[in-house]
Amino acid sequence: MNTLNDKTARRALIDRYLEAETTPAEEQQLREWFATHPADEDEADMALLIGLAAPCASCLPEVEREMEFDAIVAAPASRPKLHLWRKWVLGIAAAAAVMTLVLLLFKPAEKPLDPVVIAENIRQLMLLSPDQIESVTAKPEGSHAILTVHLKNGSTCAYLLTADEEAGTTSLVAYNPESKH
Repeated sequence: MNTLNDKTARRALIDRYLEAETTPAEEQQLREWFATHPADEDEADMALLIGLAAPCASCLPEVEREMEFDAIVAAPASRPKLHLWRKWVLGIAAAAAVMTLVLLLFKPAEKPLDPVVIAENIRQLMLLSPDQIESVTAKPEGSHAILTVHLKNGSTCAYLLTADEEAGTTSLVAYNPESKH
């Protein structure tokens, strides 16, 4: 008498199968049962799973088992370095592309310094010492300007001009173009 006719015994064997506690003979017995008997509704998924199971290693001849083992062990070892290398290169390239895009799209817009503000500050500098100043030149650079005072003795002084529109103020700070700061 087949013990799998008893649903309780069959369910106990299925539970042991799911816990990987069955012997190859018991697994074969389950496969044969579901191949020859219609599965109950609550066992349909298990019947499909058990029917798809590969034969156990002990069922294969020794030579096939060794060849299968060698293929499983050798296959991944031949590819990972190249595969990992490609992932790194692609990751770095993607990060560089994203960073470039972010810098291009989110670059803060510099509002150019108003020419009237530059001219007023040139006039103020000329008034400081008109007998010593020969001329003042301005080089606008985005939101600031470099004002260079040319003295009659041939020397120059440079100033960094910035404006705070919200406060309505300007500031001049001594500037040394040869300084690394």
